[in-house]
Amino acid sequence: MSPPKRKLPERNARTVRQQRAFIAAYAVSASVKAAAAAAKIDAWTHGRWLKDPVYQAAFDAVQDEAAQALEDEAVRRAHEGVKRPVMYKGKPVRMGRGNSRILYETEYSDQLLLALLKRFRPALYRERTTTEISGSIDLVDRMQAARRRLVEMKRDDGSTAIG
Repeated sequence: MSPPKRKLPERNARTVRQQRAFIAAYAVSASVKAAAAAAKIDAWTHGRWLKDPVYQAAFDAVQDEAAQALEDEAVRRAHEGVKRPVMYKGKPVRMGRGNSRILYETEYSDQLLLALLKRFRPALYRERTTTEISGSIDLVDRMQAARRRLVEMKRDDGSTAIG
């Protein structure tokens, strides 16, 4: 008897259009929730579509692209930083003649930099934990001492039972 065939989701023209819209939106947002809203579907529909090998392959490809785009952005932010206006009392600081130019500073992300170092150089930057046990535990000596105590206990019990 052959195993039952798994029924794949029906791929009508409307479904294919929705799948393409979802995948295109996911490529931009890297968010299932945002892509589902853009494609005007429920997020669980995407989960159901993943049973279709054609859709699964297309989604896997775009997921790799989205992950690479996120990684590229993390590298840019860690290396080049993000330009932010300098604020004073809730307002941007202005400079120059007539205070026409807003003053900016570049912020770098140490957390992103560390995450990237851990990813690209795990041997040097991964989390390391070591456990050290101080003192010594000699199991052989303890077992032999316990055996001697048992022999003595049996001998003591035997002498009192005879007498």
